[in-house]
Amino acid sequence: MTEPVTSAPCDASESFIAWSDAMSVGNSRFDDQHKVIIECLNRLHPLLDHPDRTAEIHATIEKLEDFVLVHFSEEEQELRRVGFPGFREHQTQHDAMYELVFKMKTDLEHGRAPDARMLFAILNDWLVGHILGSDREYIPYLEHPNAGATRVWQRSNGKPF
Repeated sequence: MTEPVTSAPCDASESFIAWSDAMSVGNSRFDDQHKVIIECLNRLHPLLDHPDRTAEIHATIEKLEDFVLVHFSEEEQELRRVGFPGFREHQTQHDAMYELVFKMKTDLEHGRAPDARMLFAILNDWLVGHILGSDREYIPYLEHPNAGATRVWQRSNGKPF
């Protein structure tokens, strides 16, 4: 198990998205990770009005990509461990989010300027919506691991894990 996040990889120079207790999932490690994601979005927001700051946008998106990958992996491991029945759907949502962040990074690497406002709106809606929506569904399973959980995962051969 990894240690809780102690420092954010992104500095938020201004708060476009403010953390609130309503975003808490009751797990300090995941809450801290969610805060870092929000801090990255807050760092990205003021850069969107400055297309000449592509290098900073790229660096922020790279940090966001790296951190999202770590967070999703840790969250998925925990959801699997506690028997969260919505694990596969949650993992699919994570995969879609990661693909979006990766596409943004790839576009920048190939000299394609992203429609920054549209991409930020998608990221903001998805990440904040995901934290306030889908992530809240697993709270009871974190509080009471395996309580009433039905293992729904199967190998490709149909046998349970």
